[in-house]
Amino acid sequence: MRRHCQSASARGWRGYVRSIRTCGVLLALPLLLVSLALPGSSASKVTFDSAGIAMADGKPFFPVGIYVYKLNSDIMADLHEQQFNTIVNISGGFEAGQLDYIHQHGLKTIVPSSTEWVKAAKDHPSLLAWYLTDEPEGRGDAAEAERKRYLELKQTDPAHPIGLCHYSFAAIERFKDACDFTMSDVYPVTAARDVPLANVGVHLDEIHRVHGRGFPAWAWIQVFGGPNTDGGKWAVPLPHEVRCMTYIALAHGATGILYFSYWPQAQQTWQSLRPLNAEIHRIYPWLTAPGKELKPASSSADVHVRARDLGNGGIVIAVNTRPLFTTATISLPGQKGRSLTLPFENRTVNLTKDGFTDRFAPCEAHVYTWGDIPPPSAKR
Repeated sequence: MRRHCQSASARGWRGYVRSIRTCGVLLALPLLLVSLALPGSSASKVTFDSAGIAMADGKPFFPVGIYVYKLNSDIMADLHEQQFNTIVNISGGFEAGQLDYIHQHGLKTIVPSSTEWVKAAKDHPSLLAWYLTDEPEGRGDAAEAERKRYLELKQTDPAHPIGLCHYSFAAIERFKDACDFTMSDVYPVTAARDVPLANVGVHLDEIHRVHGRGFPAWAWIQVFGGPNTDGGKWAVPLPHEVRCMTYIALAHGATGILYFSYWPQAQQTWQSLRPLNAEIHRIYPWLTAPGKELKPASSSADVHVRARDLGNGGIVIAVNTRPLFTTATISLPGQKGRSLTLPFENRTVNLTKDGFTDRFAPCEAHVYTWGDIPPPSAKR
């Protein structure tokens, strides 16, 4: 299924909402914003470090992005209100003539790879990455053809990465040689809510299986749905579901979070993105600073865990992937005796031996930190 579905938003959607086939399977401290280049006229250079973190002109950049259907001053103000740092255009979201306007507002862009856009954006400082093809597996595109397009674009612009987006699990490997980063758009919140939210992590794990743990994987998070979307197939995710999917992505190593689509049918969902994005901005230094991934374990298969040790500090992300209350014991080998702070909950837990036990509400995520705050982003 292509991600085109009819929508009747009162806000003037561009005639369709992307949808896909659903596939199986700190901190109480001043806000640390993602490092953005100051407005200027020079072109940017974007690479990835060994952990899959985007490096914009040598500084780590964690995309918190949104797909837009159009761009004007009211929408721009709303994008700032919701604390996005990246906007995505696949078809008609904003015009090439608005790139200066976007850059003046300190935002990065991901744009199509058409001849028109390459000419307009290749040397523009707002450019973060190219969107080579959206779901080529749903268009009947051959992997060889995508590879050819990728190499041609890479020759034209070696200074910016090129990404593909997949809804299909099998496509991740099929198109592996035609991208510098992979976007996954698994949208599990159907009208029946009969698909596991954990599928978001399943696809990110496949990206890392195919390409390696340090390959950049960005997750599209579902914020669309409702009775006017694709015949009512999708529900609008509730705020706790959106937060759960986002933290599942982070727990499975996502190095970018993107939301689809702009203006969901339910305002409570849209408004919930501001505090969620604020959380991402606050913890991104723990996710982008040099360090090592630990090997935590959870006593519950439903609670997915990730932990990073930065030497003088660290972070643990634990998320309950199911809509059930549960208790889980999290083991952190080598971290005996640590006291962990939950920055978004104003409490602490102490490690007994090498672990601790915590309670999780349905689809709830907990963030734990210890030690020093990583320094502000700097060139490295």
